[in-house]
Amino acid sequence: MKKTIIITVILFIAVIAATIYLFGDFNKNNKQDSKALQYLPESTLAIASFANDQTVDTIFNDYELFKAIIGQRNFGNLERLKDELLRSEQLAPLVAGQQILLSFHQEKDQITPLYSVQVGQSIDNNSLATVLENVGKNYKIQPFDTLGQRFYGLNQGSKDSTLYCAYSHEIIFASYSKQVLSQIFDKQVKKISTKQIEFFVNHNNKNTPLSLYFFNEQLSQIARILMKSKFGTYLNLIDSLKGQTSWNMNFKKDAFIFKGETDLTASKNSYLQLFATQTAQVQALGNYLPKNAASYIDFSISDPHSFRSGLKALLVQQKEDGRLAKSIKNFEEDSKVSFDSIIAPIFNDEFALAELDNQDAIGLISISDSTQFADNLKKFSSSVGDSIYQFKYSNLLHALFGEPFKSFTRPYFTIVDNIMVVATRTGILRDYRESFREKQFLSGTAIFKNHAALQNSRSNVTFYLEPKAGKSNILDNLKADFAKNFKDEDEYGFQNFYSWSYQLSGNQGTFSSSLYALFKSDTRLGGKPEWTAQLDNRIINKPWIFDQDGKNKFILIQEQDHTVHAFSPDGKELWQNLFQGEILGEPIQLQDLSIVAVTKNRLYRFMPDGKNRTGFSVELPYSATYGATITTFNKEQRIYIPATDRILAYTLDGKKVDGFENNSVDGRILFDLKTTSLGQTNYIIAGTSTASVYFFDQNGKVIHKKTLDTDGESVKNPIGLVAASDEKNSFIYLANNKGSVFKIPFEGETKKIKLGDWGKDAFFNFEDISGGADRDFVILANNKLNAYSSRDSSSYFEYKFIEEASNRPLFFKRIGKSDIIGVGTDNRMIYVFGSDGLVQEGFPVEGFSKFYYGPINYGDNANYLICMKRDFKIYVYKF
Repeated sequence: MKKTIIITVILFIAVIAATIYLFGDFNKNNKQDSKALQYLPESTLAIASFANDQTVDTIFNDYELFKAIIGQRNFGNLERLKDELLRSEQLAPLVAGQQILLSFHQEKDQITPLYSVQVGQSIDNNSLATVLENVGKNYKIQPFDTLGQRFYGLNQGSKDSTLYCAYSHEIIFASYSKQVLSQIFDKQVKKISTKQIEFFVNHNNKNTPLSLYFFNEQLSQIARILMKSKFGTYLNLIDSLKGQTSWNMNFKKDAFIFKGETDLTASKNSYLQLFATQTAQVQALGNYLPKNAASYIDFSISDPHSFRSGLKALLVQQKEDGRLAKSIKNFEEDSKVSFDSIIAPIFNDEFALAELDNQDAIGLISISDSTQFADNLKKFSSSVGDSIYQFKYSNLLHALFGEPFKSFTRPYFTIVDNIMVVATRTGILRDYRESFREKQFLSGTAIFKNHAALQNSRSNVTFYLEPKAGKSNILDNLKADFAKNFKDEDEYGFQNFYSWSYQLSGNQGTFSSSLYALFKSDTRLGGKPEWTAQLDNRIINKPWIFDQDGKNKFILIQEQDHTVHAFSPDGKELWQNLFQGEILGEPIQLQDLSIVAVTKNRLYRFMPDGKNRTGFSVELPYSATYGATITTFNKEQRIYIPATDRILAYTLDGKKVDGFENNSVDGRILFDLKTTSLGQTNYIIAGTSTASVYFFDQNGKVIHKKTLDTDGESVKNPIGLVAASDEKNSFIYLANNKGSVFKIPFEGETKKIKLGDWGKDAFFNFEDISGGADRDFVILANNKLNAYSSRDSSSYFEYKFIEEASNRPLFFKRIGKSDIIGVGTDNRMIYVFGSDGLVQEGFPVEGFSKFYYGPINYGDNANYLICMKRDFKIYVYKF
């Protein structure tokens, strides 16, 4: 078996039994596990346990994580082994439904697997020989004796292809290494202890596709097999571990998820054991890491007193206490301040260490008392300028927090949001402050957000890694053969794992532990689009969906050079035309399937095949400022277009309706025109930038006008309309720049509604996002998305973006349902929200802020995301 990297060793066979979760019967006797375990050597690195079931075949066809971990060649070998041996007519009845253990063992500088397969009935060696001889013609059977045991070599005729087998105690043991197999029968080799076996068996979940066991003290040994360099801070934490871990697998197609128990009670010299008596806490420091963080480890404590007393005892055992005590004594003598009673309580219950993609390191420490910190700042540090300080005394952070800060002897630090950020160079901190100002955080990326949705929000220790960001770090530390496998994208799929994390949560002296790995999928993170289309420029509008012929739909997209493209739902380009300008607002499809669209200087009406209707396009006498509104008043359809401070009117044939634009308004018309019929009056309503609302009749005559008091400030958001049966119960909504909305009745007094606090850069929309009888107020301001009921101003939800969000929200209509909200952030992350304000599964996804989300064809109820990325490609993802 070829060598592989550390994470894959621990997880190597996890996916083999994944589909058993869907079909298998796991109500097995746990004693089956212990029977084979007692013959495995004490030096075993890790063990996977699963049932041998016919349904495991599915895994070899559909589960990409399996192929990514073991490699294409090894995958082929295992598939052949399964089909030719385990599924053979002779062997299948003996092992069907039985327990299989796959254990991993060190052999010089590589890791070798050993298979242990339970047999459902007792057989002797002669019977086994007969079975093996009849397995097939592809193997040459070579029996031999060693250690008082009959071995069989199954040779395929090529180098290193011999599988060695032996039968004992109703178990078939097999390995491609004779030396590893021999350890089972060598009485001089110490075997796994009864206590360890009991731990594994007691924590084995019967309703899981696979159980994974490993010995904590072997983790550092695995790392040494793989690594060419010395341990750093991360791996130093596992170097002194004792005890064992038992995990059970949760099946998910695009992620590894393992959960279980970790016992570190024998790890008296282990830093991690300090957290066994703590309780899990919400961890927040990950939100402050810069976007270029490749990995981090976050620690949180619930009981500072027990942590610090435990740390002091650990430092004594490690013989570090004397050196640290001198530093503390120097500080106390100079400052006249108690380190334990004054300085230690200043810091909160969370601290973290991160490695950046350039291999620089930073530390983060939460400050609990900012006043006390400010009062004592000059006693333990000195300013070096640019809001950066340096510790005056060595090893104070090591004394406070232990191993994670051992390398920060006299670090520099800066303060942001009551968090101390430390580094060994001032340049690292200046770069961090720049990232902080620009809000370029790791937590704002799609990978981090999707991974956070997998793992627990509460923990005492969380280790997080993004292999792509940390690729250079990983390759620098792996031995050549393992580095080669890691880079080999044809044979392996390590590059398709977006992120990994490991968590420990204290559990009255032991730990609840879990491991997560996020893999690419068809919808998550833009893993695999349904189709793509290359354009030459960025798109300038969101994509639109229109009817093609009553049976099919098509997609309309405009790029920056004003070319309009039409695509079929399966990605075929139907046509393209060059328009004179950007399409404004929303194109409207009429009953005859023709589409009305407006640019700054022209009015278009074209068919789904891209050809203009007779009489179109039409040159506009004034510059349009938004898309058209189409009315049917008195059985006559007209097209109305806002043109800065006036309204243009046309028939459906493209004939201008004279005189309508002669009535100008005070200011710029905001967005689209609203229309309704109340009684005998047909209304056309325009809101302007001067906070005026004009009520016109269908011929352009002003019925009345209302001007609102906005303290002289102009407004910039669209108006909203509620049309009832009469003027007194019909309203227009208009938002000011100070957190209020004006409710303007067609007849009667205006009412001012206070919703919150926002400024001139806020986006206000009046849309149906709750699915109720009334539309709702939706506001995006100060990087927060808020939704309120228009009926009683109650809040539906609030969502705060970590990154900048300065693009107007998009709304996608659903027949008979509430609207879907879409937001594209400034760092090209696409969010889609449901009516509950929760981010929909699979989001955020990378892409520009102009996008579409919803169905794209008849007969297909799935939702699709249509967006563009920085490569100017259109990507279509199915959700």
